[in-house]
Amino acid sequence: MITLGAMSGTSTDGIDVAALELIEGRFHFLGVHSEEFTPELRARLLQIQEVPWRHAGTAQSDALTELLLTRKALSEAYVSSCMGLLDHLSLDNSKVSAVGVHGQTLRHRPDLGFTYQMIDPALVATRLGIDVVSDFRSKDVALGGQGAPLVPAFHEAWVRSSGEQGDVAVLNLGGFSNLTVLGSDGSVVGGDCGPANVWMDHVARLNWGHAFDPEGKWARSGQLNKALLNELMSHSFFSKKWPKSTGRDDFTVEVLNTAIQAITPSLPQFTISSPDLMNTLAEVCAQSITDCLKPYCVTSLWVCGGGAFNTYLLERIDELLNRRTSTRSHPVKVAPMDQLGLPVMAVEATAFAWLAARFLNRRTGNSIGVTGASQPAVLGSLTLAY
Repeated sequence: MITLGAMSGTSTDGIDVAALELIEGRFHFLGVHSEEFTPELRARLLQIQEVPWRHAGTAQSDALTELLLTRKALSEAYVSSCMGLLDHLSLDNSKVSAVGVHGQTLRHRPDLGFTYQMIDPALVATRLGIDVVSDFRSKDVALGGQGAPLVPAFHEAWVRSSGEQGDVAVLNLGGFSNLTVLGSDGSVVGGDCGPANVWMDHVARLNWGHAFDPEGKWARSGQLNKALLNELMSHSFFSKKWPKSTGRDDFTVEVLNTAIQAITPSLPQFTISSPDLMNTLAEVCAQSITDCLKPYCVTSLWVCGGGAFNTYLLERIDELLNRRTSTRSHPVKVAPMDQLGLPVMAVEATAFAWLAARFLNRRTGNSIGVTGASQPAVLGSLTLAY
């Protein structure tokens, strides 16, 4: 069985599509293809992710029309990305059983009983000629869960099939960070940790005109602002225990700006430099992750997502993690998922290919130890191509 997985995350920078073949229960990663959003589509997606949504409507464009037009544009981008992978692999669509389509998260409020990932599965299915499995998160939320993160079940399957035993963890560094902790006793726990790239990417675009901080060079050049670190870490999300999940609903740009204003003296000449701000945001990310790992004695931490290329951030995670576990005889190994045979930028997309296969085989896809749902469940909804 061959399935595709298509994912656009909270970084809102583009779409990753991966192909996965399952033969007698064994994984065969076939390849990955990525396409960036056009500047226009990215701007529209970011606008409707704002809380509250500041819609600049015109007489010809109401808010709902803008939402649906953006959904159409996003779905067409998904089609283009999937076709790109099919072409890259010289793979005929008739050989693909389904494509698992995540969509773009616009609102995530499990506390209010909903989560919404925007996509038009009918458009994707009919354009590709492939059945689509979508809306993976809603059932977990309906069962009282967080609906996120959903990748831990796949992390467990992939890591264990790679021969990794013992107590290990997988860290995803996307717009937000999330952890999967796999116990040697078979337990699976985890959850979101806090903002990862979401604020750092914003600062990079605002101050340097760059989509991200390459290898964390601007963060490395700055100094930690302890007052701002403490202000940001006082956010109520960080004091919550797993299961918990978050997104742009909780960590808006306004939250960041308010924190900066709170620690800024009433002197007009006082400002925090952009490198210092970037350094402090990297520290928020690193500290929130290592705080979540405090109760667990893992031997290795496998890292994936765009943040895996931020070498400064990984150094800070490594230092904080191993400083806190210095009494142990062996340090925690921090390494990219590439070493387990899966490119760091392909992990989440491959997870949704795996979830699509689970759906087709009527197998459960959520880890209730992570999401807090009342029971395991088959996740997703099917849209037939014909």
